[in-house]
Amino acid sequence: MVNFSIWHAILEKRLHSKRERSEAAMKQAGSAQVYLIAIVLIGLTGLMFLEPWVIRAALLLITVLCGYTAFKLEASRMHEKWSRELKQQDQQHDSNVLQIVNRLRHDWMNDMQILFGYIQLKKFDNLQPYMEKIKMNMQQESNLSKLGIPSLIAFLLLFRVQTKSLQLEIELDQEVNLGQLPLRQGLIETLVRKTVELFKQHAAAGGDDCGMLSLAFDAQEDGLLLDFVYQGPYDRDGLNQAVQDALQVKTVYHVLEQFDLQDEEVVLALRLPFRNNEV
Repeated sequence: MVNFSIWHAILEKRLHSKRERSEAAMKQAGSAQVYLIAIVLIGLTGLMFLEPWVIRAALLLITVLCGYTAFKLEASRMHEKWSRELKQQDQQHDSNVLQIVNRLRHDWMNDMQILFGYIQLKKFDNLQPYMEKIKMNMQQESNLSKLGIPSLIAFLLLFRVQTKSLQLEIELDQEVNLGQLPLRQGLIETLVRKTVELFKQHAAAGGDDCGMLSLAFDAQEDGLLLDFVYQGPYDRDGLNQAVQDALQVKTVYHVLEQFDLQDEEVVLALRLPFRNNEV
């Protein structure tokens, strides 16, 4: 069994060492830049008061060289800053991937332990139903990976891994490529992110129970239906106001088709009409 935690620790150590070296280099460059700017100012001052043309020409040359060097140092500093930001993004990406892999490994280990438990207890009648459950989950994960919008897929996977206060379930009985639907670019991901975050903010308010939010994508003839069903405790007034502020307004891109609030259940449906002129 591959130890993903060790991989993660090694990766963090390497990136931390590189980041420290980069910060030290940037500090040295910043100090040198200050001195060069001071020399430039002194040179410009000398040009104003000194008369002999030889001295003025020398000061002009020194000023130009120092100014150019200061410019190059600033460009180098900006490049280092940009490189550091890219490295931080790569580090975050690697960390996210490892979290997803560890979550999948954990789920598989649980399934294997349950199957071995049934075998050891000779409860063979339970094997077939549980195998069907595993098969169905695998099909759901396969359909999720083929949604056609990589950034949305990553958001849904990371949300399930990182969020403890809300359990997110994606219901995909059949394969659908959201990226090929005639809808405004980025609309699906924006609405899904916004709605999921609204439920996260107002779920299980004042309690320790973890609510469950299910999301289904239903591609129909005239549009796409985003069907959200939440079960569990929540801040009713807060969620109601948040949905009205964020989603109640009817636009040409989406319509709040259903919004039903019950004691411990919320049903919210958004319809995204297909547009023939959208690409």
